[in-house]
Amino acid sequence: MRVLLLNPPGDKPYLRDYYCSHTAKANYYWHPYDLVVQSGILSRRNEVDFLDANVLRLTFKEAARRVQAIQPDAIVFLTGGVCWKQDFDFLACLEIPSSVPVIGTGDVLVSKGRELMTRYPWLSAVLLDFTSDAVETFLQSWNARTGQSEHEGSIPNLLYRSGGEFIRGVDPGKRYYSFPLPRYDLLDLAKYRIPHGRRKLFASFLTDFGCPYTCSFCFNGKWDHKLRDLDNALQELRYIREIGIRELWIKDLTFGVNRRHSTEFLNRLIEEKLGFDWITLSRVDVMDEELLTLMARAGCHTIQFGVESADQGILNSIEKGIAPERVKEIFRLCRVLGIRTLAHFILGLPGETEDTARQTIEFAKELDPDFVSFNVAAPRMGTDMRAEAIRKGWVDKDVDSVDNSSANAFPQMEIGSIPGRRVIELRNQAIREFHTRPRYLWRKLTDIRSPREAWRAAQNGYYLLKTTLRQPSLEEILDGEA
Repeated sequence: MRVLLLNPPGDKPYLRDYYCSHTAKANYYWHPYDLVVQSGILSRRNEVDFLDANVLRLTFKEAARRVQAIQPDAIVFLTGGVCWKQDFDFLACLEIPSSVPVIGTGDVLVSKGRELMTRYPWLSAVLLDFTSDAVETFLQSWNARTGQSEHEGSIPNLLYRSGGEFIRGVDPGKRYYSFPLPRYDLLDLAKYRIPHGRRKLFASFLTDFGCPYTCSFCFNGKWDHKLRDLDNALQELRYIREIGIRELWIKDLTFGVNRRHSTEFLNRLIEEKLGFDWITLSRVDVMDEELLTLMARAGCHTIQFGVESADQGILNSIEKGIAPERVKEIFRLCRVLGIRTLAHFILGLPGETEDTARQTIEFAKELDPDFVSFNVAAPRMGTDMRAEAIRKGWVDKDVDSVDNSSANAFPQMEIGSIPGRRVIELRNQAIREFHTRPRYLWRKLTDIRSPREAWRAAQNGYYLLKTTLRQPSLEEILDGEA
């Protein structure tokens, strides 16, 4: 079959991958990684096309013309809670015949797949784990005449129709997984960038999948944590190096959480002398001096940490399981070892007050990370926080489009202890206060290593401050109230 992997167009730079959709805050846009992984899997038996209409900044009409020109036999598309209504409007306007299977993946579909498949009959299936070969199996069993799968039994990691009924295939629960080499040749790699990258080109990469932690605001703890076969991982790294890429974004949600597996990976990375620089995500209670030292030796230059709040009570209420003092210690160790840090904060969590929000902003300045991300608490679909918010009346149960990253977002929740509009004001204030400090500006200037980095830093700073200063229009306000 000719399979189109589609990242739909949008009116904003929507990042939809790895079941955590949001809007880019500045001038960056990374690979739609779910589709990147599927590109290798589906290329085993199919002809694969890749259309990232968002990074190409295509209008709806331009993207529709591209899709129609390809004339795919099947479409696999990425969506998310931040923009799913736009995405579904676009797919619907394509008037796809029932003989062409349309498979979607993304956070909103994992949470509301059956409801959306009922509302939109053209949606044939929902992929529940982008590292699996479920779509490949589904396409092999597709009957174009009936517009349904004829697979006997259930297909693991897939929600689909068969015989007029919904079937949700259960994950087999394997501890290890692997997948074929992604088709990076299908992407225009020069168009993608990340704010903490060192080089022009980078590759997204995984050594595990899922997260063993259950923070109430996060969706990714809903999957069983599994590990990637390291022979398979190193095979991909050799290929990435061969095509001239020297920087990785290791997208593990908590790198190092399986100490033995991560240590073996790091040692093999050092032994093979592939010379990668890389970025990853982790938790402060997973890191220590020994592991951080090994990571630095293996080429790690930046780690993202979820700090969330400076208030221990709030951290306990969201089941984060960390302490501010531990945060300080790990950030200090990173600085000593020459590893840059990116700290994520969330304002407006349950229990937030004006005082706790100010404490968090001041804590961010005290930590002084190399990068910072201030977000607004959002009742993401499928999370425990959403269930609590609906139960306590903080949000209407029908609110299903959420964005915790946009500077001009509308209040996602009204938790009672601080107005939602005030949370957004404090979030934008935090961005301005943190990024305009002389100490921070001086460090950013001295950290620049090339004209390209200088230009990218200037662009990101411009976009970030521009969006936090812009006031929403009347139309946006009315849309937000609706």
